[in-house]
Amino acid sequence: MKEALSYEVVDNLRKVMGTLPEEQPELKTDFKQLHKECEVTLEDHMCNPYKSMFVTSTSTWGDNEFKQKWPMTSPEGKLEVVKAVLTHNTLPQAREMVQFIFRVRGVPRWLFDYHTQVPFTSFMSIGCRDNNKSDVDIVTSNEINEKERKVFSRLKSLYSKALDTDQASWQSARSFLPQSYQHSYHFGQNLLSLVSMRGFNASGTFRKDDLKEESLHQLYIHVINAIYTKFPLIGGYLEMVINHEKRDEILENISNLKFEDLSNKDKELFYAE
Repeated sequence: MKEALSYEVVDNLRKVMGTLPEEQPELKTDFKQLHKECEVTLEDHMCNPYKSMFVTSTSTWGDNEFKQKWPMTSPEGKLEVVKAVLTHNTLPQAREMVQFIFRVRGVPRWLFDYHTQVPFTSFMSIGCRDNNKSDVDIVTSNEINEKERKVFSRLKSLYSKALDTDQASWQSARSFLPQSYQHSYHFGQNLLSLVSMRGFNASGTFRKDDLKEESLHQLYIHVINAIYTKFPLIGGYLEMVINHEKRDEILENISNLKFEDLSNKDKELFYAE
């Protein structure tokens, strides 16, 4: 079995990349609000998700001699196939082939922990073993009072002191950190998983009276906006995730969509080779 990389090797790699953290940054605690700090970036994606849906769904059509159908089909014909996939009229599982990777910043750690319950989603998170959190901000959902600020500051102080006196490693000292400390992470999710997103409750929707679910709902507004900027048709389709009551209307609009109604960004992808 191949041995894992040693801490020394990993630290040398991080030094080359310029990501090795300071040994002991200055202790400071700024207080931020989630709705102002949350930031989602579409870090990576397929070159042409429409081609992916078209190719995978039409791969089951025809005889045993497989032929690439994308270059043989008009842009208007390609759109009809994609519409059928999105509206569940043909092989909707083709949506699994469309993958996105996002970077999330400016959220509290507890929201990341809650987010990881979403099925069929992969996560990679910045850790505490090799990252000193003495200067990390506190992110709350609402304004907090002075007493609450003192509690958060006290916890951060205990964390920093544990490091100063060598009483604990960075990883062990994280026990002192409040779960509202600002956190960053990446996650990957496919289109089928995205459109199946609902709140974790019996109603099948995000509950506005639940802090965790409302916060996750706000996060996915940023996620869908990031997709919409790059792929307007898919972004509009995913609006049903954050406005579930509009699901039937959105599917009907897609069914009736004409090629000339597409954005120029989307048209270019249907014309692409």
